[in-house]
Amino acid sequence: MLLSLALLTAAACAAEAYTLNHGLDNLVYDARPSSPSVDPGETFEVITTVENRKLLPVSFLKIQETLPRELSAEEGISIRRDSEVARLSTSTFLKPRQRMEKRFKASLPQRGRYFLRGANLHAGDFLGLKQTSAYFPVNREIVVLPAPLDSSYELRALGDFLGDMSVNRFIMEDPVLTLGFREYTGREPQRAISWTQSARMGRMMVKNYDHTLDLSATVILNVEYPKDIDFRPELIEKCFSAGRTVCEALEAKRIKYGVLTNATSSGALGLWSQVGDGLGRSHLMSILEGLGRATYSCTMPFSRLADLASRKNEDGRYYVVITPVMTDRDALAISRLKALKGGGVHIIDASAIPADSKEDEDGNSDIS
Repeated sequence: MLLSLALLTAAACAAEAYTLNHGLDNLVYDARPSSPSVDPGETFEVITTVENRKLLPVSFLKIQETLPRELSAEEGISIRRDSEVARLSTSTFLKPRQRMEKRFKASLPQRGRYFLRGANLHAGDFLGLKQTSAYFPVNREIVVLPAPLDSSYELRALGDFLGDMSVNRFIMEDPVLTLGFREYTGREPQRAISWTQSARMGRMMVKNYDHTLDLSATVILNVEYPKDIDFRPELIEKCFSAGRTVCEALEAKRIKYGVLTNATSSGALGLWSQVGDGLGRSHLMSILEGLGRATYSCTMPFSRLADLASRKNEDGRYYVVITPVMTDRDALAISRLKALKGGGVHIIDASAIPADSKEDEDGNSDIS
């Protein structure tokens, strides 16, 4: 009897010592968003996984996750907020070799970068008297894109400008201006195919226009703020929203576009300050992600930015200038753009955008 009790006590002491020293061994924690980029207020999922890779169970595990302070969770998820972050605590039991996944719906209210920073894990000892704790770091990013512009006045003005571009493209792409023919690659529009030349050559041929006749647009996004005017961050945010709206409208019109900006983009990969002409979902999303990451820091004066844009002095190139506050110096720089042989300049002054809804008098402000 005493021997059995002694063996039981020894086994309990051994289990206690093991759980105190190795309770968190071979535990793997991860947290990630269901989407790397979302719109403001858009619902996404926070996916947490904890895996026990040991042959022994974890009888008690408390998980304290570090989340963005601004994050709003679905009903039933209790989040505690402090001055910098939000914390979510859950407790569970893990069997040997068990992998647990937990999901909950969440949203973030404003444009910017947010992070899932990991969790503190606390494992209970064999006797339930003490806990072993360790921090499991994670650095998963969520980028909230800028909201689209919500001024019906600006949307109508932009729609008129893009309408003029489309008309000019129709006029400029006259068959009389065809330089020759080349083989069809699959990327050209069907209307560019020359059926007569294709029949003659025995393969698909397309008309080869002068490259200067190919319409394109440069979106010039300025975040330089006049030093003699009280800084209003909401005007910079309007610029980012306008940038999104313009790029989406150009994408819908199938007009090639690029971006030139003096805004820095926090954590951006590649060259954000100058994005070349392009089309397609990937091109658009790379720009929108840059807008989501963008800061208020200015890398160069607007006058220099306009000079950089003027170097692309091409027929058929249009410019959309987005600025927080229009100054006399800005107007002078824009006048140099207007003097180029390009197609025209459209100006979006964030300080002049009226605070109205997207809908116009007919309840429709579609610019596509």
